[in-house]
Amino acid sequence: MIGLKVHADVKFSGRPRMVAALPDMGNVAGIGLAYLAKKLNARMFAELYSYWPPFVSYKDGGIVDYRQASYRFYAVEESNLLIFAGDFNPADPRRLYEVCYEALDMAGRMNVKELYSIGAALRQATGDKVYAAANNAAMVAQLTKAGAEMLQGEGQISGFNGLIMGLAKERSLDAACLLGEIDNPNIIQPRAAQSILQVLLKILDLPVFDMAQLGDEERRKKFMEQQVGYLEKAMEKGGPPGIA
Repeated sequence: MIGLKVHADVKFSGRPRMVAALPDMGNVAGIGLAYLAKKLNARMFAELYSYWPPFVSYKDGGIVDYRQASYRFYAVEESNLLIFAGDFNPADPRRLYEVCYEALDMAGRMNVKELYSIGAALRQATGDKVYAAANNAAMVAQLTKAGAEMLQGEGQISGFNGLIMGLAKERSLDAACLLGEIDNPNIIQPRAAQSILQVLLKILDLPVFDMAQLGDEERRKKFMEQQVGYLEKAMEKGGPPGIA
């Protein structure tokens, strides 16, 4: 069971659109939504409290710290935009459905007209491609015009970022998912998040904002990858990497 706490009233001038996603491979969704909310000065107005994590943390001295995870609803009222983000993507199907239903219930209360989720698409070669899938064929033209490439063949989009599209369709709510191309799911992928945001801003008809910070994070990531590669090659040769 999940509890909802509303902190403030929200008033939109028209029917809002909603961007809803939870952390996934490479934390593409987490990075993207956090950056979007920050740049648009989104205001948190409600939270969902979940039964997670099932543990406490401690530091030196044995002092325990506990922080309950939550899912958050943000509003950008002047842009008629609703944002839903959170700390984790439930692995348990029952919890996953509960979170999806809660997000869609809020979408219903706010009379949302379209919903978008974002995430990662694992590919062999990393580029700047953004793939898309939709629960209504009428959305395809809008997605491709913004620069997304529709997914081809057959496959699955797992977790919250995919499931919410199917559940939205049951409620007659148009929904689409934007997926940034990545090659490694185990490291952060700011480049993919940036590619998605560039497409998403076109779809939402919002002004492009500065994404230099995401570029800086991508350069730091590449530097760390180069250092790890150097160390691995040095170890393969059987000698120490050297002393500076």
